[in-house]
Amino acid sequence: MRRDLLITALIFTAVGFVAGYVYTKQASEGNARTTLQQPGVPGGSGQDLPQGHPPIDQAQRWLALEQQAQARPDEPRTLLELANFLYDIQRWEEAAVWYERALTLDPANADARTDLATCKFNLGRIDEAIAGYTRALKDEANKPQALYGLALVRLRGKKDAAGARQAYEQLRRHHPDFARLDVLARELETGPGRP
Repeated sequence: MRRDLLITALIFTAVGFVAGYVYTKQASEGNARTTLQQPGVPGGSGQDLPQGHPPIDQAQRWLALEQQAQARPDEPRTLLELANFLYDIQRWEEAAVWYERALTLDPANADARTDLATCKFNLGRIDEAIAGYTRALKDEANKPQALYGLALVRLRGKKDAAGARQAYEQLRRHHPDFARLDVLARELETGPGRP
């Protein structure tokens, strides 16, 4: 079989899979639709996709990463690559699943534990987020992202200003140049969600 014919067949198979996914998702969501702007297209010619569906380029990347993760379920790096991609596009529930799988293989990974806690926070699972940040801090003492997340979840999720201030002070003491330190300080002064 010629190489160019094989490549063409693979491309059509991938496009067909994505189209089938879009159709199935559309049907299962009762035809709820929205127009999404394609990144990098001036004037914005949009794509008509089901609500909540990532743009086609993200869906293709997602599919490729998921296939890699399923093909190598014992490689934490592969699982984390998918989890991080899903985190970056704010697919919190899906990212959490893959972070949890990676953490079964590498339970002391403080980066993955912190990102999983952030997913839980964004899903409104406040107690799980606090437990995750706390565990990350046991695995890597004074981890700045975990301290920042812990301060935010205590302040916004638990309305625990004292607990938030304690995490903030620890962050300020160990990482005085942390990029979002001033944002956190302002929020502690004004309260969550206020300017």
